[in-house]
Amino acid sequence: MAVSSRRNELLRKLIHILFSSVLLIPMIVGDFLDPGLVYAVALAVGGWIYSVQVKGPPQWLRAGMQIPQPRGVEIVLDSFNRLVSLVERDYERRAGWLGALSGLVGVTSSYFLFGPLASYGIFALILTDGLSSIVGISLGRIRVPMADGTLEGTTAGLLSYLALLTFLTGDPYLSALVAVSASIAELYGGEDNIAVPIVSTLVAFLSGAPSLIG
Repeated sequence: MAVSSRRNELLRKLIHILFSSVLLIPMIVGDFLDPGLVYAVALAVGGWIYSVQVKGPPQWLRAGMQIPQPRGVEIVLDSFNRLVSLVERDYERRAGWLGALSGLVGVTSSYFLFGPLASYGIFALILTDGLSSIVGISLGRIRVPMADGTLEGTTAGLLSYLALLTFLTGDPYLSALVAVSASIAELYGGEDNIAVPIVSTLVAFLSGAPSLIG
């Protein structure tokens, strides 16, 4: 992988980790604001943005984009567009921000199916998906059979998630079961932003795992 491509991929994964971390906030403040409402609104907004990317902006939005913007707004939009061009994958340029939308789908589905246990899925997105990719891009040499991941990245993601769950739950056996399931979903689940949160949360639910937040 070229240096510039590797740098862009690392930046994309750092943004992925930040985005996934933000998805924890609704559950942290769950006593003051219904997380289900926040996730539902975020999913609706994400779906609308995705449809605009795929179909093009509606007439009223196109008209608004022709209006000259204040200098400060132009600078912010310009910087945002440059950042997006760096981290977008080829298929996202053609078909919109599928990764962000699928992440919202995975977390929102997990929450409505299993409630606060969805935090297992969000932590899995951060570590099993995000951190494993960063390690794989930086240090990975051995490819996992029939998957896009590397042995080094997968091991780093699995062990970090296992360590976190063991610390939070005090149960290494349950933690190992959830962590291994999340890693398998990340490698072979197709769209990992959907598979990882749903599979890890489902396994936590079936295992009688305690809530990590609240």
